[in-house]
Amino acid sequence: METRKLGTQTRESIGKGVARKLRAEGKIPAVLYGHGEESLSITVKEQDLRKLLASKWETTIVDLSISGRVKKECNAIIKDVQQHPASGRILHVDFQSVRRGEKIRLDVPVTLTGDPKGVKEMGGILEHGLREAAIRCMPRHIPESVELDVASLGIHDALHIKDIVASYPDLEFLDDPESTLAIVVPPKVEVEPVAAEEEVAEEEPEVIAKGKEEGEQPEEEK
Repeated sequence: METRKLGTQTRESIGKGVARKLRAEGKIPAVLYGHGEESLSITVKEQDLRKLLASKWETTIVDLSISGRVKKECNAIIKDVQQHPASGRILHVDFQSVRRGEKIRLDVPVTLTGDPKGVKEMGGILEHGLREAAIRCMPRHIPESVELDVASLGIHDALHIKDIVASYPDLEFLDDPESTLAIVVPPKVEVEPVAAEEEVAEEEPEVIAKGKEEGEQPEEEK
């Protein structure tokens, strides 16, 4: 588990107009909530926030230092980051406060390690299942990711949530135990279209017998 410090400041006004003005000043509107307490509207410098988001922020405990009308320090995790769909600019951030000694729920990345034998020896394809695993644990037990060794997987072999529970005794997995994390599937065989043989029937010339003209006598009668 990694801990990062982040300075923030309380804000009194809310609304789209206020948010646009803050972003123009290089600040990002945010909110801190959790533990049945009233949510607290805060701001954070965009530059500081981007540095934090450049790390593995999903599994990082943020040591918030809040100044302004409310002065406090607390631990939190980032629950949501809203970004502009076109520009990617950060629009808003949600923080959830964390208390020591209490379990928290979060999603952690799933990483695959090793080269499956089904890929090396049989030409199979490794497909990634869940990219994140939902867990509940104590803050000190938050892993950077859930790692799976897929080296032993052959064709049609798979790893599920239930297969890794024993490897992480400090984590409570919340997804369906049968959820697939990784699977090796057979290689895709591309079947080239076979051109249908065109059966060209050889048309035999039709012989049309020339009829006798009226009044014409047979050769032997001439």
